[in-house]
Amino acid sequence: MTALFAQTAPLRYRRAVSARFLDDAARAAFAKAVKSIEDASAIEVVVAVRRKSAGYRHANALVGVLAAFAGLAAMLFSDYEFSIPSILIDPFVVGLIAGGLVELAPGIKRLLTPPRMLDREVLRSARAAFIERGVHNTRDRSGLLVYISWLEQRVAIVRDSGLDRVLPDDAVTRLERELTTAMRISGSALADRLETLLSKVTVGMPRRADDANELPDAIDSDLAKPRARRDVPKPPGDPS
Repeated sequence: MTALFAQTAPLRYRRAVSARFLDDAARAAFAKAVKSIEDASAIEVVVAVRRKSAGYRHANALVGVLAAFAGLAAMLFSDYEFSIPSILIDPFVVGLIAGGLVELAPGIKRLLTPPRMLDREVLRSARAAFIERGVHNTRDRSGLLVYISWLEQRVAIVRDSGLDRVLPDDAVTRLERELTTAMRISGSALADRLETLLSKVTVGMPRRADDANELPDAIDSDLAKPRARRDVPKPPGDPS
């Protein structure tokens, strides 16, 4: 039951996250930031947005077990006399439901997961996306992946070898920290901060006369795009 709920419940949640973070204004801001950076330098920027970088099922299990024990304790110490089958079955049902509902509460998963584990999973997923999206396939090895993971509330930067000089490790760490802070404000704030910060390093990777756009500029996201509002047609003869 928990697995089934984990597969079906997040659909509406993805739409809510998309409406809050990756709305039309944020998409426009990211498009502007990528164009500004690529027009001024040889850096090829790819933005990837993911709802989460790992399942963190331990949080579902922990909440489920605690809820089951709480339900069992309530039944055992209640003045009402429950049947033996209820005592044996009902706490498990409560635990399964509570564990499934954790899928709709990313804050609980963050709270129950060590920060180092969150960092590790985001970086692992970012590196995988770097390869899957072909960010390493540019002529000058100048690809840069900006990986945004919503559940973990973290931004990871993965750069190709051609950017090591203009973006050393300490600069990447500072960039990730500042972008993560901006992410907690809004998607637009993150995009604006990205454009501002990377504009400082474009001078170290100037655009060449024969530069071509080698990577897609569209955001790579698994968040559902907000649905456009559709007017409901009025029935014939409706005077309203």
